[in-house]
Amino acid sequence: MSFSRYPWFIAIAAVLIAAGAGFMMLNQPSAPPADDGATDAAAALIELQSEITEALETLDGRLSHATLAIGRTGLDDDAARAILADLSATDPAIVDCTVSNTEGTLIAIEPAEYRGTEGADIRDQLHVQHILASKRPIMSEVITVAEGFPAVVINAPIFTEEGQFVGISSIVFQPELLIAERVAKDSPFDTMVVQTDGRILYDTDPTQIGRMTFEDPLYADYPDLLDAARRVSTERYGTVTYVFGTDGQAVQKEITWTTAGLHGVEWRVAVIREIG
Repeated sequence: MSFSRYPWFIAIAAVLIAAGAGFMMLNQPSAPPADDGATDAAAALIELQSEITEALETLDGRLSHATLAIGRTGLDDDAARAILADLSATDPAIVDCTVSNTEGTLIAIEPAEYRGTEGADIRDQLHVQHILASKRPIMSEVITVAEGFPAVVINAPIFTEEGQFVGISSIVFQPELLIAERVAKDSPFDTMVVQTDGRILYDTDPTQIGRMTFEDPLYADYPDLLDAARRVSTERYGTVTYVFGTDGQAVQKEITWTTAGLHGVEWRVAVIREIG
């Protein structure tokens, strides 16, 4: 056999190998289709987490700026009250803004409709004890504030220009209003924001806002949901499925969550979609 024929044999062999490989590829099972719902849910979650984080940081920044000004004016004069009134008008979620002295006594509250609470002793509140001891900003979880309703409080220490600690400035706000302003109105997903203790701060279903997940009888007959809630409580992000429904219409759902927060206090931010 002439050596000149070898290239032909090599070419034919290459064609046969390529054809065989192509045949094998045609017989391989196709990759599963992408889950567009999961992708869209993840994108919606990232956007919402960003919006909530920005909103909390904006409140904190405005409080910090106001606190510096109050440190220059004094705690309970007209100038301080004007600063508090202006601060309370910067976001519809804010109920009022306050100043307390180093004894933990409320000495100025704006707007004027809440001044009846001035003079209240708030030293029993954990976030107040923290800032009196540490002189560092803090955000509370939902508590019943001195004004008599559930709310979240952001506190900042007040220092004079000479560096003397003289009191505490606070923003009192309703988390469900803060969150609702950031939820996309046309979202195809349900939205939930929950504290790590299971208290629901916001839900697409307003009847669930304020419920304690691990204690409320509404959830007692859904062990999958409670297992999912425990994971949400303890893990900073993740995805899990569960079964839940009202009026006897239980459906399978998937919850994807991540974390937002301020000054070490964490909120779990979640989007939920039906998958069954």
